[in-house]
Amino acid sequence: MRPLYDAVLFDLDGTLTKSHPGILHCVELSLQELGKPVPPQEELRRFIGPPLWFSYTRFCGLSPEEADKGVELYRRRYKEGGYLECSVYPGALALLEELRAAGCRLAVATAKPAKMARAVCEHFGILERVDFLSGNREDEKGEGKAWLIEAACKALEVPVSRAVMIGDTKYDREGAEGAGAAFVGAAYGYGSREELTAGRSLGAAGSPRELRPFLLR
Repeated sequence: MRPLYDAVLFDLDGTLTKSHPGILHCVELSLQELGKPVPPQEELRRFIGPPLWFSYTRFCGLSPEEADKGVELYRRRYKEGGYLECSVYPGALALLEELRAAGCRLAVATAKPAKMARAVCEHFGILERVDFLSGNREDEKGEGKAWLIEAACKALEVPVSRAVMIGDTKYDREGAEGAGAAFVGAAYGYGSREELTAGRSLGAAGSPRELRPFLLR
């Protein structure tokens, strides 16, 4: 098989890992500690994708100061074990191995803080299968993913125009479009197929295995 792109970039939550149990649990605990109401599960799932601070202010109505505290409480709970409350999607690791064998450069590009993303990727065997991890700054509050994609391509020494971003939310698609990379949606994750196939998207796959035709020929 030959790769269609020189570099393939993967989002983490909802694309490589089924991570909502740990994320939602930690959000719930943080809101409880703040004495704030906990939204329904379907509302909490919107936390998956954008930066935490943005989500606390946009989806829970927290003030900037409350959101700062919410992020602090969330990260404490997440580091204590919440990051282990997830699993790798079936076929994801095999896809990484196949892409690497075909000659692709691989990276994870995630809105998660880089240190926490590295811990997750290392624990679940993802880190050893990619060439670079592009994670967020600890203080990032909603700048989007374009710069994370650009940073990954720079580290991989691949032009952004020769890279494709794989992600499960509109934030991944918008980041790819902003950076100038191609985009394929992971429709098995947390976003809707509608948002994943909008704009300049090449389409969406229902499983990691279904991503292969978009990436290899």
